[in-house]
Amino acid sequence: MSWLRYTYSQFLLSQRVYWRDLGFALTGALLPLGLSLAYAISRHGEGRIAGYDTGVYLLPGFVAFVLLWIVYNVINSAASRRDRLVYKRLRGTPLPDTAILTGEAASGSVTSLIQVGILVVVGLTVIEAPAPGNPLLLLVGIVLGAVAFSLLAIGLSGLLPSGEVSTWLVTPVILVLMMTSGIAMPVTELPGWAQHVAPYLPSSPVVEIVRTAWLGRDFASDPTAAGVPATVGFVESFRACAQPVGILCAWAGLSFSMGKRFFRWDPRRSG
Repeated sequence: MSWLRYTYSQFLLSQRVYWRDLGFALTGALLPLGLSLAYAISRHGEGRIAGYDTGVYLLPGFVAFVLLWIVYNVINSAASRRDRLVYKRLRGTPLPDTAILTGEAASGSVTSLIQVGILVVVGLTVIEAPAPGNPLLLLVGIVLGAVAFSLLAIGLSGLLPSGEVSTWLVTPVILVLMMTSGIAMPVTELPGWAQHVAPYLPSSPVVEIVRTAWLGRDFASDPTAAGVPATVGFVESFRACAQPVGILCAWAGLSFSMGKRFFRWDPRRSG
């Protein structure tokens, strides 16, 4: 079997195991999508932010929010399967380690990617958002975000004491990032000190890239700037997003290093 077939086999196995734990699966599938749709639709027609209807402005941020839940899906799956000795048994098969982890990351990402598609359709039809101004940059932001969040989850999973507590530790962090990364409100509404920190949080670059790509304005060069951002064309939007792309790649690199250093194939009790 080729590496891709090994990875696909691991993906199918991970999906089967994922949906057997129905409570965990529904939380990862329905909670982020429900919050995103409810918040964006309820704010549609309720004033304007940066020159856009509030619901339209918030929608790209919630694309980043559902991608952030990849961390929830992957980190809980990894910690749980480590504790149940699933990884230990898999390593006794011909599956390469990289195929196991890539399959896990793909399985944890597919739900969020489907949610992104639903948000785009709802945005275009219900919230009457404009079509994405730069679909290629939008795709780049989504893919980079999915990769970075998957790597972050794998790196952090080794630091968690057990699968049982992972949900209680990860979910509040995701909700805090929702409120501080420009997802649910402009960064300019945060306290002064938080405005300086927000652009460097792992979810903020995805928000800035997706919002710039979708709305066709520069929300990336200076996310703390007030007022209506300047309009950017196809090439200019890539240039405007150079810094958030760099920050996101830095998070991906840091997360990869954390994975090499901290990821565990065996439960902590096994030493």
